[in-house]
Amino acid sequence: MIKERKSLAIKLALTFSLFGILAGCSTEGPELTRREPAKTTTSTLSPMQVEMLQVAAKGDNARIKELLENGVNVNMRGDDQNTPIMEAAYGMHLDTVKLLLDHGADLSAKKIDGATPIGLARSKEIVDLFKSVSALVEAANQGNIQIVRELIDKGTPVNGLDQNGRTALSEASWNGKTDVIKLLLEKGADPTIKKSDGESPVSLATSQKHPEVVALLNDAIAKQGKTAATPAVKASPVTK
Repeated sequence: MIKERKSLAIKLALTFSLFGILAGCSTEGPELTRREPAKTTTSTLSPMQVEMLQVAAKGDNARIKELLENGVNVNMRGDDQNTPIMEAAYGMHLDTVKLLLDHGADLSAKKIDGATPIGLARSKEIVDLFKSVSALVEAANQGNIQIVRELIDKGTPVNGLDQNGRTALSEASWNGKTDVIKLLLEKGADPTIKKSDGESPVSLATSQKHPEVVALLNDAIAKQGKTAATPAVKASPVTK
Protein backbone atom coordinates (compact mmCIF):
# COMPACT_ATOMS: atom_id res chain seq x y z
CA MET A 1 0.00 0.00 0.00
CA ILE A 2 2.87 2.36 0.85
CA LYS A 3 4.59 1.56 -2.43
CA GLU A 4 1.37 2.29 -4.36
CA ARG A 5 1.05 5.69 -2.64
CA LYS A 6 4.66 6.58 -3.47
CA SER A 7 4.10 5.55 -7.09
CA LEU A 8 0.94 7.70 -7.30
CA ALA A 9 2.76 10.71 -5.80
CA ILE A 10 5.59 10.34 -8.32
CA LYS A 11 3.09 10.18 -11.19
CA LEU A 12 1.30 13.30 -9.95
CA ALA A 13 4.60 15.18 -9.60
CA LEU A 14 5.60 14.26 -13.14
CA THR A 15 2.18 15.33 -14.43
CA PHE A 16 2.38 18.77 -12.75
CA SER A 17 5.90 19.25 -14.08
CA LEU A 18 4.70 18.49 -17.60
CA PHE A 19 1.85 21.03 -17.27
CA GLY A 20 4.35 23.62 -16.08
CA ILE A 21 6.58 23.03 -19.09
CA LEU A 22 3.64 23.28 -21.50
CA ALA A 23 2.39 26.45 -19.82
CA GLY A 24 5.81 28.01 -20.12
CA CYS A 25 5.94 27.18 -23.82
CA SER A 26 2.50 28.65 -24.42
CA THR A 27 3.54 32.10 -23.08
CA GLU A 28 6.57 32.46 -25.33
CA GLY A 29 4.48 33.42 -28.35
CA PRO A 30 2.57 36.36 -26.80
CA GLU A 31 5.72 37.63 -25.09
CA LEU A 32 7.58 37.70 -28.37
CA THR A 33 4.63 39.47 -30.02
CA ARG A 34 4.54 42.14 -27.34
CA ARG A 35 8.24 42.81 -27.78
CA GLU A 36 7.85 43.69 -31.47
CA PRO A 37 8.39 47.45 -32.04
CA ALA A 38 5.25 49.50 -32.65
CA LYS A 39 4.70 50.68 -36.20
CA THR A 40 5.10 54.41 -36.73
CA THR A 41 3.28 56.64 -39.20
CA THR A 42 4.90 59.45 -41.11
CA SER A 43 3.11 62.78 -41.43
CA THR A 44 2.54 63.98 -44.99
CA LEU A 45 2.09 67.61 -43.95
CA SER A 46 4.40 70.24 -45.36
CA PRO A 47 6.20 72.60 -42.95
CA MET A 48 3.85 75.42 -43.92
CA GLN A 49 0.79 73.27 -43.27
CA VAL A 50 2.11 72.34 -39.84
CA GLU A 51 2.73 76.00 -39.15
CA MET A 52 -0.76 76.95 -40.34
CA LEU A 53 -2.33 74.75 -37.68
CA GLN A 54 0.03 76.12 -35.04
CA VAL A 55 -0.56 79.80 -35.80
CA ALA A 56 -4.32 79.25 -36.05
CA ALA A 57 -4.22 77.80 -32.55
CA LYS A 58 -2.27 80.86 -31.38
CA GLY A 59 -4.41 83.40 -33.23
CA ASP A 60 -1.51 84.80 -35.28
CA ASN A 61 -3.56 86.48 -38.02
CA ALA A 62 -0.62 88.16 -39.73
CA ARG A 63 1.15 84.86 -40.30
CA ILE A 64 -2.08 83.15 -41.36
CA LYS A 65 -2.53 85.75 -44.10
CA GLU A 66 1.02 85.14 -45.30
CA LEU A 67 0.52 81.39 -45.42
CA LEU A 68 -2.75 81.76 -47.31
CA GLU A 69 -1.04 84.06 -49.80
CA ASN A 70 1.65 81.41 -50.22
CA GLY A 71 -0.92 78.82 -51.23
CA VAL A 72 -1.78 76.99 -48.02
CA ASN A 73 -5.38 75.83 -48.28
CA VAL A 74 -7.67 77.32 -45.64
CA ASN A 75 -9.28 73.87 -45.23
CA MET A 76 -6.06 71.83 -45.08
CA ARG A 77 -6.17 68.79 -42.81
CA GLY A 78 -3.84 67.79 -40.02
CA ASP A 79 -2.87 64.24 -39.12
CA ASP A 80 -6.14 63.69 -37.25
CA GLN A 81 -8.15 65.61 -39.89
CA ASN A 82 -8.13 68.81 -37.84
CA THR A 83 -8.42 72.11 -39.73
CA PRO A 84 -7.18 75.64 -38.98
CA ILE A 85 -10.65 76.87 -38.02
CA MET A 86 -10.99 74.02 -35.53
CA GLU A 87 -7.74 75.11 -33.89
CA ALA A 88 -8.80 78.76 -33.85
CA ALA A 89 -12.25 77.95 -32.45
CA TYR A 90 -10.79 75.79 -29.69
CA GLY A 91 -8.27 78.54 -28.92
CA MET A 92 -11.13 81.06 -28.63
CA HIS A 93 -9.63 83.43 -31.23
CA LEU A 94 -12.70 85.20 -32.63
CA ASP A 95 -10.81 87.44 -35.08
CA THR A 96 -8.89 84.45 -36.43
CA VAL A 97 -12.13 82.52 -36.92
CA LYS A 98 -13.56 85.48 -38.88
CA LEU A 99 -10.42 85.67 -41.00
CA LEU A 100 -10.57 81.98 -41.88
CA LEU A 101 -14.29 82.19 -42.69
CA ASP A 102 -13.59 85.17 -44.95
CA HIS A 103 -11.32 82.84 -46.93
CA GLY A 104 -13.83 79.98 -47.17
CA ALA A 105 -13.29 77.91 -44.04
CA ASP A 106 -15.60 74.89 -43.92
CA LEU A 107 -17.79 74.38 -40.85
CA SER A 108 -18.86 70.93 -42.09
CA ALA A 109 -15.36 69.49 -41.63
CA LYS A 110 -14.94 66.70 -39.07
CA LYS A 111 -11.94 65.28 -37.27
CA ILE A 112 -11.26 61.54 -37.09
CA ASP A 113 -13.13 61.45 -33.80
CA GLY A 114 -16.13 63.25 -35.34
CA ALA A 115 -15.50 66.63 -33.70
CA THR A 116 -16.64 69.69 -35.68
CA PRO A 117 -15.65 73.37 -35.49
CA ILE A 118 -18.84 74.30 -33.64
CA GLY A 119 -18.36 71.40 -31.24
CA LEU A 120 -14.79 72.49 -30.51
CA ALA A 121 -15.65 76.17 -30.04
CA ARG A 122 -15.17 77.25 -26.44
CA SER A 123 -16.70 80.71 -26.55
CA LYS A 124 -20.28 81.84 -27.04
CA GLU A 125 -19.18 84.55 -29.48
CA ILE A 126 -17.66 82.00 -31.84
CA VAL A 127 -20.64 79.66 -31.59
CA ASP A 128 -22.95 82.58 -32.39
CA LEU A 129 -20.75 83.52 -35.35
CA PHE A 130 -20.99 79.99 -36.73
CA LYS A 131 -24.77 80.12 -36.37
CA SER A 132 -24.87 83.45 -38.22
CA VAL A 133 -22.99 81.86 -41.14
CA SER A 134 -25.65 79.15 -41.32
CA ALA A 135 -28.39 81.80 -41.14
CA LEU A 136 -26.75 83.76 -43.98
CA VAL A 137 -26.56 80.67 -46.19
CA GLU A 138 -30.21 79.85 -45.55
CA ALA A 139 -31.34 83.43 -46.21
CA ALA A 140 -29.43 83.40 -49.51
CA ASN A 141 -31.00 80.05 -50.34
CA GLN A 142 -34.45 81.55 -49.87
CA GLY A 143 -33.58 84.77 -51.67
CA ASN A 144 -34.31 86.90 -48.60
CA ILE A 145 -32.15 89.88 -49.47
CA GLN A 146 -33.18 91.87 -46.41
CA ILE A 147 -31.92 89.26 -43.96
CA VAL A 148 -28.82 88.71 -46.07
CA ARG A 149 -28.03 92.40 -45.87
CA GLU A 150 -28.70 92.57 -42.12
CA LEU A 151 -26.46 89.60 -41.37
CA ILE A 152 -23.63 90.99 -43.48
CA ASP A 153 -23.96 94.41 -41.85
CA LYS A 154 -23.64 92.69 -38.46
CA GLY A 155 -20.30 91.24 -39.53
CA THR A 156 -21.18 87.78 -40.77
CA PRO A 157 -18.39 86.52 -43.09
CA VAL A 158 -19.83 86.04 -46.58
CA ASN A 159 -17.48 83.27 -47.69
CA GLY A 160 -17.86 80.74 -44.89
CA LEU A 161 -19.16 77.24 -45.57
CA ASP A 162 -21.99 76.29 -43.22
CA GLN A 163 -22.38 72.99 -41.38
CA ASN A 164 -23.70 71.41 -44.59
CA GLY A 165 -20.71 72.59 -46.62
CA ARG A 166 -22.60 75.33 -48.51
CA THR A 167 -21.86 79.02 -49.08
CA ALA A 168 -24.33 81.86 -49.38
CA LEU A 169 -23.20 82.45 -52.96
CA SER A 170 -23.52 78.78 -53.94
CA GLU A 171 -27.12 78.66 -52.68
CA ALA A 172 -28.12 81.92 -54.34
CA SER A 173 -26.51 80.71 -57.59
CA TRP A 174 -28.33 77.38 -57.45
CA ASN A 175 -31.68 79.13 -57.03
CA GLY A 176 -31.00 81.94 -59.50
CA LYS A 177 -31.35 84.72 -56.90
CA THR A 178 -29.69 87.45 -58.98
CA ASP A 179 -30.28 90.33 -56.56
CA VAL A 180 -28.81 88.37 -53.67
CA ILE A 181 -25.83 87.36 -55.80
CA LYS A 182 -25.13 90.96 -56.73
CA LEU A 183 -25.25 91.98 -53.06
CA LEU A 184 -22.97 89.14 -51.99
CA LEU A 185 -20.43 89.96 -54.69
CA GLU A 186 -20.58 93.61 -53.72
CA LYS A 187 -19.84 92.62 -50.11
CA GLY A 188 -16.81 90.52 -51.03
CA ALA A 189 -18.15 87.07 -51.83
CA ASP A 190 -15.55 85.02 -53.72
CA PRO A 191 -17.14 83.33 -56.80
CA THR A 192 -14.33 80.76 -56.96
CA ILE A 193 -14.96 79.24 -53.52
CA LYS A 194 -16.51 75.80 -53.86
CA LYS A 195 -18.86 73.83 -51.67
CA SER A 196 -17.49 70.91 -49.69
CA ASP A 197 -18.69 68.56 -52.46
CA GLY A 198 -16.59 70.42 -55.06
CA GLU A 199 -19.42 72.30 -56.76
CA SER A 200 -18.74 75.94 -57.60
CA PRO A 201 -21.32 78.73 -57.92
CA VAL A 202 -20.78 78.69 -61.70
CA SER A 203 -21.31 74.93 -62.00
CA LEU A 204 -24.45 75.11 -59.88
CA ALA A 205 -25.93 77.98 -61.90
CA THR A 206 -25.04 76.16 -65.12
CA SER A 207 -26.70 72.91 -64.05
CA GLN A 208 -29.86 74.82 -63.13
CA LYS A 209 -29.83 76.75 -66.41
CA HIS A 210 -29.43 80.27 -65.02
CA PRO A 211 -27.45 81.91 -67.88
CA GLU A 212 -27.71 85.41 -66.39
CA VAL A 213 -26.21 84.19 -63.14
CA VAL A 214 -23.44 82.32 -64.97
CA ALA A 215 -22.55 85.50 -66.87
CA LEU A 216 -22.62 87.55 -63.66
CA LEU A 217 -20.33 85.11 -61.87
CA ASN A 218 -17.90 84.78 -64.74
CA ASP A 219 -17.66 88.54 -64.95
CA ALA A 220 -16.84 88.67 -61.23
CA ILE A 221 -14.21 85.97 -61.67
CA ALA A 222 -12.66 87.87 -64.56
CA LYS A 223 -12.45 91.00 -62.44
CA GLN A 224 -10.60 89.05 -59.78
CA GLY A 225 -8.14 87.91 -62.38
CA LYS A 226 -8.95 84.27 -61.78
CA THR A 227 -9.69 81.64 -64.39
CA ALA A 228 -12.97 79.78 -64.14
CA ALA A 229 -12.91 76.14 -65.13
CA THR A 230 -15.51 75.01 -67.64
CA PRO A 231 -18.24 73.57 -65.44
CA ALA A 232 -19.69 70.15 -65.94
CA VAL A 233 -23.43 69.72 -65.55
CA LYS A 234 -24.01 67.50 -62.53
CA ALA A 235 -26.94 66.10 -60.64
CA SER A 236 -28.54 68.30 -58.04
CA PRO A 237 -26.71 68.28 -54.69
CA VAL A 238 -28.20 66.09 -51.98
CA THR A 239 -28.36 69.04 -49.58
CA LYS A 240 -31.05 70.79 -51.59
